[in-house]
Amino acid sequence: MSEGSSFQAEDLIDRLLLIVTLNSTLLHFLLSSQVEDSVDPDRVDSLTQGLLRTRKWMEEATTMKGIPPSTQNIMTLIVKRLSQIESLLPKLSEKAKQAETNPAQEILSILDGERTARTEGAAPEAEPGEELVPLVGDEPARPLEAFKKVDVEDDQFGLIGQTQRLIQQYSKRCHVLLPTFWLEAIREIHRYRSESPYFGDVVELPARTMMATAKGLLTEAPGARLLQDLMKSRQQENYLSGSEMERIERAVAKYYQGLEKVLKEEKVNVQEKILEAQTAFDGFGWGGPELEKRIIKRLNKQCADSLESAESASDEPRQVVYAEMTKLLCKLQHAILAEPRMLEILAQMKP
Repeated sequence: MSEGSSFQAEDLIDRLLLIVTLNSTLLHFLLSSQVEDSVDPDRVDSLTQGLLRTRKWMEEATTMKGIPPSTQNIMTLIVKRLSQIESLLPKLSEKAKQAETNPAQEILSILDGERTARTEGAAPEAEPGEELVPLVGDEPARPLEAFKKVDVEDDQFGLIGQTQRLIQQYSKRCHVLLPTFWLEAIREIHRYRSESPYFGDVVELPARTMMATAKGLLTEAPGARLLQDLMKSRQQENYLSGSEMERIERAVAKYYQGLEKVLKEEKVNVQEKILEAQTAFDGFGWGGPELEKRIIKRLNKQCADSLESAESASDEPRQVVYAEMTKLLCKLQHAILAEPRMLEILAQMKP
């Protein structure tokens, strides 16, 4: 709405309904973060983008012609509060990103401390001529490594190649940045290795879903038509930015961390995992009213199907894989909503 627009009660109702929706989203975020005892930085960033757009929309309303002074004062106060929250969220996001990397650093610190303690508590070196008595005993069993990340992905199911060829095939007539996002997520999932018998499911189940997402965008309505129309107004974009790739890497790393016990063949609390997946699904990111919701709705359906599979799968390891897969898909959706370029595309796709 332009600055010269006249005040309309119906328009005000729309804005206030959006504020109510935003408030409930923020409340769910706060409560779920408390329950999970962690903060998802991608979700914080997607909330920041939504808050920014909402604040600007509300700000426009304060300059409409004919708006009653009392209403203008209240809306100005709302804008001020939104601005205050908006200034805090980036700091929260930064802390959350640090928290996701700190566990490894803490482990290294602990190990370093143990090494220091061992050095300080070690027996003194034997004097020349003294006999050294070797310690007798079996070597301690090496703990099973759940997974490790490697530099080159192994396309063991052919899903990377299939998705890449599909994108190349449609790139002349469809805008391919969104499908490429899912291709890179598939690649990242394949950049891990594990000797676990469950590793095949860990890689294949989410990768097949992501390939279906990319394929649906390019070949099925409404995505195919919308991406074709997008080519008329936007130059082709074939590569993700560093920030977009970083979000994928963090999401996939979190996915594997959640599956560590399964890959080590240790006991897992399945119901707790399903509850975590349900919480993630409840906080699924829909974005603002300016975004093309039909595209987002398809991913939401895939998340719902994955959650249902987590509840109904025949064996516990697969239940956990589906639960973590639900969380991964939801996290990747927040990653999309956190990136300005992706948001622009979803907004431009809306008729």
